[in-house]
Amino acid sequence: MSKTNKIKQKTTGFDILYRVVTAVACVVMYPLFYFADLIHILIVHSDISDLFNKFTGEGNLEATEESISLAELPQWIDLFSGFTDGSFDFKSGILQNELYRPLVIAVVFIAIALVLGLVILGFAIFSNKIKVIIGLSSAGFLSTVAAYFAFSALANPLMAGEITLANLLNMNGVISSAIVGFLGEVASFTLDGAFWGLMFIMLGICVWASSILLVNISDEKEKAMKKAERLNK
Repeated sequence: MSKTNKIKQKTTGFDILYRVVTAVACVVMYPLFYFADLIHILIVHSDISDLFNKFTGEGNLEATEESISLAELPQWIDLFSGFTDGSFDFKSGILQNELYRPLVIAVVFIAIALVLGLVILGFAIFSNKIKVIIGLSSAGFLSTVAAYFAFSALANPLMAGEITLANLLNMNGVISSAIVGFLGEVASFTLDGAFWGLMFIMLGICVWASSILLVNISDEKEKAMKKAERLNK
């Protein structure tokens, strides 16, 4: 009888709805993270750039505002490499640079959350273990929180002027200084919709699965009470 009851619980329409919603949320997560804006950057140009624009007849250019998606990231990496005349090496410039350590840690935590999303998708399709999905989505949400704080450890000093673009790009020399002077200072360097979408989808899956678990527990208690009443009669 216990095996029969378990089979009935797995094929309940309510459970199927729960698993479908969870799976759809996981599937949507990846194109959203890839195509939506991941990083927002605002560069306030210096007097050098204003003077250059006056000479070129383009007028004043007070600031440049850009939103970068993961799909566009390779283009921006090539652009920054061009600014450094090919001297910017990924291994020495990023992985071995202490300034980039918070960013590397943020990327690792985001990657963990994305991998957990795939695991959740597998459980949503092939299993009905709600508690496992609650645990995995909680871990995914906490990973995004950790990624946010790690990213802030780089972004906050950058926006405060404690870290310059020259520091980040390992730029030295007169030409490099002129480029940095033209670019100006970073006024805003923040995570954008792709990251927040990932975070709130993970949180949403956790809340959704927890609510389903509470409903199932209340149903089991109600059934147990009705069974006890029948036995007492």
